[in-house]
Amino acid sequence: MKDWIQEEDDKYSWLYENGYPIGNPMRIVNKYGLLKEQSCIDLGCGRASLSKYFISYTGVDVSKYIIEHNKKARSGDYFHGSLDKLSDIRFNRSNFDIAICSDVMEHIPETEVSNVLRAISNLDAKAFYFAISTRKSVLLDKENKNLHLSVFSSDKWASLISEFLSIDHEEKSPTLYTIKCTGR
Repeated sequence: MKDWIQEEDDKYSWLYENGYPIGNPMRIVNKYGLLKEQSCIDLGCGRASLSKYFISYTGVDVSKYIIEHNKKARSGDYFHGSLDKLSDIRFNRSNFDIAICSDVMEHIPETEVSNVLRAISNLDAKAFYFAISTRKSVLLDKENKNLHLSVFSSDKWASLISEFLSIDHEEKSPTLYTIKCTGR
């Protein structure tokens, strides 16, 4: 049996090859007034729409397909890898002003959420921003399975995240949890 990382790589590579849409990571930029001069690491970058905004941009994604596509089509640095293994990636820089993880955490298997949050919190970043869906996905994978593997309430996400990061600001809606954090 394949491990969960390979399964996710296969699943999202297939989805991106077949036109998988991206979420709206610019909502974090607009909500928190992030500056394009800030160095950004985009965790679960997908089609790297934030690369058009930030001057110093690094994208990480589990989909090898999308990383290879981004390297050819976008400016910035791109790395194929799993978010729970960030320490294994040799980034071109050692620190970042901001880390953004938009529309990603709900795609992590429940058993791996803490490992991913731990790895993210170990990044050298001044601030961490998350946008997390709190409902089942409206899209399905090629096997008609829900794409959201961790569907939690905003309160549950806050509890999980606060184990690793300090929560500075949060906003809860019925379907989306947006949060700004700093390291400990």
